[in-house]
Amino acid sequence: MKYKKIFLISPPFYSHFNPLLVLAKSFQAHGAEVTFGCSIEFKDKIVEENLNFYEIDINSNKNIGKGEHAAQPDTERMRLEEFFESTKKGAVETLITQSRHRKADMLYNPQKLIDQLKTIDESLDIDLYVVDILSYSVTLSLYFLELPFVTFCPPHPNTIPRDGRYFNVPKNWPQAITVEEEDLEKLKQVSTQTQREFTEVFNKIIAENKSIQPISNAFSLVSEIAVIYNYFDFNDNEKREENPKELFIGNSFEAVALDKEWMERIETEEKKIMISLGTFLSNRKDVLEKLILSARASHPDALLIVSAGSHAEALQKYSSPNTIIKGFIPQVALMPYVDTVVFHGGCNTLTEAMYHGKEMVILPFSSDQFNIAYDIEKQNLGRILDPNNFSQQQLATALSELEESPKDNLRYWQNVSRERGADYAVKEILETDSM
Repeated sequence: MKYKKIFLISPPFYSHFNPLLVLAKSFQAHGAEVTFGCSIEFKDKIVEENLNFYEIDINSNKNIGKGEHAAQPDTERMRLEEFFESTKKGAVETLITQSRHRKADMLYNPQKLIDQLKTIDESLDIDLYVVDILSYSVTLSLYFLELPFVTFCPPHPNTIPRDGRYFNVPKNWPQAITVEEEDLEKLKQVSTQTQREFTEVFNKIIAENKSIQPISNAFSLVSEIAVIYNYFDFNDNEKREENPKELFIGNSFEAVALDKEWMERIETEEKKIMISLGTFLSNRKDVLEKLILSARASHPDALLIVSAGSHAEALQKYSSPNTIIKGFIPQVALMPYVDTVVFHGGCNTLTEAMYHGKEMVILPFSSDQFNIAYDIEKQNLGRILDPNNFSQQQLATALSELEESPKDNLRYWQNVSRERGADYAVKEILETDSM
């Protein structure tokens, strides 16, 4: 096996760290010596899994599972508040804000990272690196140093702009999200500018190494070995026989047992509805409140389980024996027991819901969530609502339609998910390497 020593590098984002950790454990289970590089906040979780920990900071902002209440520099907190406000103005304004933030968010001190990765490679003698797609400075550093790496893409595959697509501009939109052509053109202009700035920074650094070629798009720079998508191959794009391989794993999480206290709380024959907007977007208290009231109106006897983040206390007035509102819920452990998941369209929640074959209502706010919502709508796997403009009746209709709709397609992709996972990609990479 050529890839004996593998170094995974994770951004300090809870939603990216967890699937990468599962991937790291799979590499270790298949015989590799694994080191996991991340910020110090994640050390305990890494050491608990008997992986080697290496402290490395690759982002100025962090999400360690507590959303906007994670410790952030003042500038990062201000940008978070700007992001939350933009989500209230709609899809295009949110994506424009995110695009403008990208340089500060995702292009963190590349020269320092080049030096750090050079030191890591010389001291640890690494055979293969695994880098998250959003860790652009790390990708740049590995490319500059001509080190072998695999790209891991936890969000939607369109996060990597291909075939002349625009960075951070959805290829397609779900029907519930109305976008004016004038606004879309503005988004494309901002995207083009961000892409140009990123690529110029990349090529300025790349020029210092005469043995490598300049690039045309920094956001499209990926591994020449393999790209692993934590997603489903809805469009038959997988490539296993050529480089770079493109592997769709369908999920990258581990089952967790639900504790006795929660088991007792969910013991009911009534419908169970989970409402979860993720660690960041649970900031949208107004949407959570509307979802609680709307779901309760249409399904008065259902058990509602709400992940409310920092607004849990403020929303306690809606608590009842059949309305559980918590700052944090054991989502992965609860997923097998609920009937319907109402969420923001984040990829982790999507893959968990698909793995367990759950009905889905998606309210996309930002990032890749519009692409995910479009796919789910096109595949008839769920219903999509506009988080800023949905009505009580629209949620009731969505829930009712899901209850009555055929589940054949959902069962098909559930089976695909269960046949794949992190082990699928790891075997493909290590077996090719050993041939």
